[in-house]
Amino acid sequence: MSLFLLVLVLTLICIFVKKNLSYWVERGVPGPQPLPIVGNIGRNILGKVSQGQIFTDIYRTYQEYSFVGIFRGTVPYLLVRDPDFIRNIIVKDFKHFQENNVAVNEDVDPIFARNPFVIKDIAVWKLKRAQLISCFSSGKMKRYYPLLEESAMKMIKYIENQLRTSAPLECRELSVRFSLESVASCVFGIDGKCFEEDYPKFREMADEVLSPRGLLRGLKLTLILSWPSLAKPLKMKFVSKEVEDKLFGTVRMSLKLRKENNVVRNDFLDYLSQLSSNTESFSEMDLIGHAASFFSGGYETTSRAMGFFIFELAMNPECQDKLRQEIIHSYEENGNKFSYESINEMRYLDACFNENMRKNAISHYMTKVCTERYTFTPTNPEYKKMSVTLEPGTPIIIPLRGLLSDPKYWNSPEKFVPERFLDRDSVHKFTYLPFGEGPRICIGQRFGTTQLKVVIAHLLKNFVLEVNSKTQFPVKYNPFHILLTPVEGLWINLRRLK
Repeated sequence: MSLFLLVLVLTLICIFVKKNLSYWVERGVPGPQPLPIVGNIGRNILGKVSQGQIFTDIYRTYQEYSFVGIFRGTVPYLLVRDPDFIRNIIVKDFKHFQENNVAVNEDVDPIFARNPFVIKDIAVWKLKRAQLISCFSSGKMKRYYPLLEESAMKMIKYIENQLRTSAPLECRELSVRFSLESVASCVFGIDGKCFEEDYPKFREMADEVLSPRGLLRGLKLTLILSWPSLAKPLKMKFVSKEVEDKLFGTVRMSLKLRKENNVVRNDFLDYLSQLSSNTESFSEMDLIGHAASFFSGGYETTSRAMGFFIFELAMNPECQDKLRQEIIHSYEENGNKFSYESINEMRYLDACFNENMRKNAISHYMTKVCTERYTFTPTNPEYKKMSVTLEPGTPIIIPLRGLLSDPKYWNSPEKFVPERFLDRDSVHKFTYLPFGEGPRICIGQRFGTTQLKVVIAHLLKNFVLEVNSKTQFPVKYNPFHILLTPVEGLWINLRRLK
């Protein structure tokens, strides 16, 4: 009897797997043949390449199709290649795709669940986004700017001290220190000591938020990002209880000191504190959650983009020299100082920033979820005229790196060519989405952009950047990290300008 039941169960499992893997075939959607259990991401599970590289390879293989059906494990995803379809998903027909494909168990992880990026209830998302959006207005950025300048000056002093040893510097290590120092100052109103100590407590806390220690937690995080439906049964916390306690302690201590000493810093925490005091729907947990979102975003994404930006300029001395001329000219024209306005008025700096975000897209892909039944038929004659109907709950992959490296949209995409962004009208719409687009666009993009520009302005005004031989070519990337992460580091030499 036991053997019969075992055979029956295995037979039913095989029938289910076979039926599930025929999902896209039954709908007439083209795509690569999936394998049982692993679907189309087997190479990632074996540690050969990242999932992002797999999606990029699929994007390049199916050039004549507007969309491709793939499997992320046992879950069917639609990989969208057509910029017109992408526009519909994130802007034009947003009501059909209102959610990002990230699941967080609010009961288990109340802090990360406050991040607008993961909130699924649209009414709640609109409320929280409206509360936060003014934190990143131009007026607020002008108030944060002196704090960013202060962090940049600490960075310059740190580099000068390091140069005494003649040792090379690793780009992300330098950018991590600046990112955390500026976030510590602008968000928490504290000195992060990121340029004074080898491994300050503030950085230790940052590492615990999105770089969880321990094989089991790391595996759980990978599983949840690949299979969001596992979030609840696994009871995974993006923010551990230990980090929760540290965040609460840091924020409460900072607020207490400000109140006792009548300190007004005009920073992010000041605004959140006012919001918490004046708005019934904004709790202390909301305050902590939004501070944590700013914290993790500034560390993980901004520091990576900054590290690649520094390295690209070291790799491209002609671009570096041209940008330095613009920076020094702006500095002198502005009374031998930088200002928020002057930093953002430099056209070539902006072009270099955008080209770095294109060539070194930190996120390999973007995920969405169909929330209302939706049918799409391509109108672009470059693609085969075939329709697809998506049911609610169907996840979407937008292969950012595929789009950003497609020679159809970018001449010589493998090269660093800032000039292509001097005329933004020539950039194909919805192929360049470094911060997303539409209602779900990243609300912190102005802050992140300013962080990078401030760093580059101060670096090039003071130093010449050169690639160090310690950098391994071709650069290898961590196949298990969801963000673009070099394995051996990006090493440079810095030489003081006379």
